[in-house]
Amino acid sequence: MAEEVIANIGEVKIIKATVTGPASYTSGGFSVRIGSATKIKQVLVATNDGGYKVDIGKVGVSDNSLTVPVEYYNYPATAAGTATEVPAGTNLSGVNFEFVVIAV
Repeated sequence: MAEEVIANIGEVKIIKATVTGPASYTSGGFSVRIGSATKIKQVLVATNDGGYKVDIGKVGVSDNSLTVPVEYYNYPATAAGTATEVPAGTNLSGVNFEFVVIAV
């Protein structure tokens, strides 16, 4: 995992973290610990290079850790339905996930 503090504003930090996905996805989401943060206040960006959907509104936050649910469109077009969570055991190790958070 790579972390970069993009900005410091008093005690507040804006941090960019890039992590490789898990080799075996766990239902409900995989965990990401951001070591340069004590407490994450808000997730600003959650993206990836594998074409999966990561909804920042569904990303769980606990102290300096994120729980990241990953979804995909199991349809020929996004208009055909909503995204569904990837199945447990899915190999996401070839996917890079990037997060930008506000933290202290």
